[in-house]
Amino acid sequence: MAERALFRVERLGPTAEQRRREDQFRRKNLRIAIRQLERAELYLVAVDSLDLEDDEAEKSVREMVEHLRGLRRYLSHKRSSA
Repeated sequence: MAERALFRVERLGPTAEQRRREDQFRRKNLRIAIRQLERAELYLVAVDSLDLEDDEAEKSVREMVEHLRGLRRYLSHKRSSA
């Protein structure tokens, strides 16, 4: 006759190995996102250097570059704390 436990103990949370994998996955995805933002910033800086002779367009491009830089800084911070 097989022995049965009187009380069943459920796992309370992920194991250390699962947490490590999740952290690695999160850092990898953040690194990929940061690279994409860097590429987008390079493209926008190149567009800005074309001298479009349109003040509104140039202002918009510069604002987008600043937003991209801010988002990249934020993701870099998240990656370093992950």
